[in-house]
Amino acid sequence: MSSHFGTVVSVSGDNNFYHAYPEEVYPDLCFDIDGHIIRAPEGFSKLHDIETRREGDSWVIVSNGQFMCADIGGAISWRTDCLAMEKFTLMPIENYVSIQEGRIRIPRKRQTNHISRTVHQIFLNGQLPSAFETASEQLRKMNPDWEYVRYDAKDILDFIYDFYGWEILKLYLQINPRYGAARADLFRYLCIYQKGGVYLDIKATTRNPLDSFIRPDDQYLLSRWKNGHGEPHEGCGLGPEMKSFDGGEYQQWHIIAAKGHPFLESVINDTITRIHKYREDYVGCGKLGVLRLTGPYVYTTSINKNITKYRHRFFDYHESGLIYNFINGYDKLFKTHYSKENTPVIL
Repeated sequence: MSSHFGTVVSVSGDNNFYHAYPEEVYPDLCFDIDGHIIRAPEGFSKLHDIETRREGDSWVIVSNGQFMCADIGGAISWRTDCLAMEKFTLMPIENYVSIQEGRIRIPRKRQTNHISRTVHQIFLNGQLPSAFETASEQLRKMNPDWEYVRYDAKDILDFIYDFYGWEILKLYLQINPRYGAARADLFRYLCIYQKGGVYLDIKATTRNPLDSFIRPDDQYLLSRWKNGHGEPHEGCGLGPEMKSFDGGEYQQWHIIAAKGHPFLESVINDTITRIHKYREDYVGCGKLGVLRLTGPYVYTTSINKNITKYRHRFFDYHESGLIYNFINGYDKLFKTHYSKENTPVIL
C-alpha cells in the first residue's frame, strides 16, 4: 500500500499496523490485500487497534478517529482530516519489482575487516581559510601515523569518475552547486566506501588520537548527538522524521568505517535514488531538503534498516574526543549558507 509520497504501509491479518522506516523513494515494505507481508525491513514498528476503510479507489487507516498521514519525507503521523496524504492505494507486486529493478545502484565492493589508517576531509571553495587550516593541523599532529588526504572540487570529480564512472558522476553534478553540503554528503559516502578510514568535516578535529578509541577489529562506528536536556547539543538530530529512532539521527559529520562496508552501500544507493527521483514539492529545499536528500535522514534510515545484519559498534563521540566544530564564527566565514537557500537542491 503506497501513498502519493512513496510511504509504504501494511495492516496484518490480526489487525496490527506495521510501517517501514521512512523511505521517500521506493517501497521497502510490501504486502498483499490480506495483510501477508511480502517484503519487510528489519525492525519495523507495530501499533494496535488500527482500522482500514475504503475511500473510492483508495484506502485510509484510522485510529481513535484520526487518519494516518504519509508526511512529506516518508514519516508517519496522524491527522483529524482526510485529505490527499491520508489516502493510500494498493501497489501490485509487479510495480514494486519494476521500481526495484529500475533503481540505479553502485557496484558492490569487497569489504575489508578493519578501518584503514587514513583521514579524509573535503573543502570545495578554493583556498582553505586559516581557521580551518589550524583545525586540520591539529588533527594531523594528533595523528602523525595516519595518512591525511584533503579533496578539492577537481579531486572529487576525478575520484568519482575513476572509481564509480560517468553515471554516478552525472548524479553528483546534478546537485545544485549552491548546495555544497549536499555534494560533500554524497562524496563522503563514496569516498569511505571506496577507501575506508575516517572522514571528518573540515570544521571538525579531535582532542585525542584516533587510535585511542578505534579498535583493530572495528568495522563501523556509529554515534548519536549528546542531545538531551542540558547536554552539549541539546535538541540536535531530533527532527520530526527522526522520532522513530531512539536518540535521533546518527551523526554523519564523521564516518568511520572499513572499506566496502554494506551500511555505506545502502546509504549510497538510497541517496542516488533520491537524487534521481528528486521532486522539490516532495523533498523540499534549503536545510530540510539536504537533510532528507543526502544528509543525516537518509544516512540514518538506510543504516537502521540493516542495523542487525552487519558488524558495527556504537561509541561516544564526545568522550572519545571528536570535536564537531573547532571554528569560532563558522557561519560568518561564508557569504551564503545552504540553510538559507530557496532554490531546488537538484538541477
